Formats: sequence, structure tokens, C-alpha cells
Amino acid sequence: MNIFTLKVGQKYSADYVNKLYTALLRQSTAPFDFYCYTEDPSDLIDGIKIIPLEDPGKLKLQWHKLEFHRSGFANVANGEMCLILDIDWIIINEVDEILLHKLKPGQFGCFERWWSNRREWCKLNGGFQMYRMGDTHHMYETFMKNPEYWQEYFINKGEADGPVNGEQNFIDMHAGDNRHWFPMEWFAKWDEDRWPKIQKNWEAEVNPDHTDPYYFYGMFDERIKMVHFSNAENMIHAVEEDWIGDFWYK
Repeated sequence: MNIFTLKVGQKYSADYVNKLYTALLRQSTAPFDFYCYTEDPSDLIDGIKIIPLEDPGKLKLQWHKLEFHRSGFANVANGEMCLILDIDWIIINEVDEILLHKLKPGQFGCFERWWSNRREWCKLNGGFQMYRMGDTHHMYETFMKNPEYWQEYFINKGEADGPVNGEQNFIDMHAGDNRHWFPMEWFAKWDEDRWPKIQKNWEAEVNPDHTDPYYFYGMFDERIKMVHFSNAENMIHAVEEDWIGDFWYK
């Protein structure tokens, strides 16, 4: 598995990349190469393969992830397995079932963001994208024909919040119907201010036949493997929950 991450701009420190990498090492026996596409490789630890982002102003923030879909990116051969991960994930359980998964040629691996009430506009979570190198080059080509248009398209439609957003909507629109949907219960979102609403979605969408909460006093449901801190102001280092120290500060 080739795992691609993006660190661009000043919002996230190298700590986010380093801790994601070391957490994956702890929580998997699967072999993988871990890449960081960045204009600032300072403080990234050994083992992380750095891909220079030579023109950070070419695209807006997370839209640089479309480069990962370019055939031959980072000299990865066509057909090899690839996984895009945002750097604001916390890995809380073993992830071999993810990193050892082999998509069929042409399949796109994703999961449904069950915590969102905007799934009619975008069903998948853009912080997790699995594919075989070369199979998604059409998405890169489509985007690069008019990047200015696409970077504003979903904001202008009211389907994504500005000032920079809509990358996952673009992926959802263009990934095609041949998708492998990973189990929803493997993934969760943490938002300190919204977790009661997230809990309601868990009960309705993921766990309707059980009473177990997705989160209760520092403990997540045992099926959850990864917790995402999506949304612009939802920063891992700013949260004071004790459980974070068990998985992120090691």
C-alpha cells in the first residue's frame, strides 16, 4: 500500500504527519510506504517519503490532493494500491483489514460519512480514498482542465462551505459507480461541540439494533478503527479529552 498525505500551509504542524505515520506502524502489520506531499518537510521523521510540493499557490489547500490521482504520481507504478489519508486522523485500533485490502481493477475504495446530514450532496469522506494507481487519472484530468472553476463550483452551489472546500464533493461526483464501500462502523468523527448529534446519527445509521454508543466517557465502540477530526476548526491538538493522549501523543 502506498499511503499519500498532504501538508500544505501553516495550519498543521509536522507533528500531525509524524503521529499518523507512527500510529499506522503501531496499529498494522501490513507493509506500506508513507508519503507526505509538502512544501515544508522540516521536522518530518525518518521513514516518511517526502514529495516536494514546488508550487503551493497553484491550487487551494486540500485541492492539492487531486495530484495524487495523476498517473505515475511519486513514481508509483500503475496498478499499485494507493490510499489517500488526511493528516487529521487518529488511529485507535488495528487497520490490517484496510491496508491489506486489494481492490479489483477499476474499483474505488471509500466509506460513507454517516455522521453528516449532507450525504445527498456528497456521500463519501474525502479524507479516505483508495484506488489503484492509474485508475483515477480521469479525475485528475477533468479537474486540471479548469481548476479555478471546480475549486468554487460546490461552494457556489451551496453544497460546501467556503472559503476553501468541495474537494470531496468533486471526488464523489467523478469516482464512478464501481466502488468498494468499507464498513461504516470502522470510521468515526470527533467534534467536541457536536458529538451528541453524531451519536444520534450513529444510532440511526450505523447501530440501529444495538444500544452501544459510538463514544462514551473516553471509550469508542470497539469496531471503530479510525477517528477523523474533519472540519476547518476541529484541531486535534486543541482538544482536551484524555482519550486523545492514549492514541495521538504516544
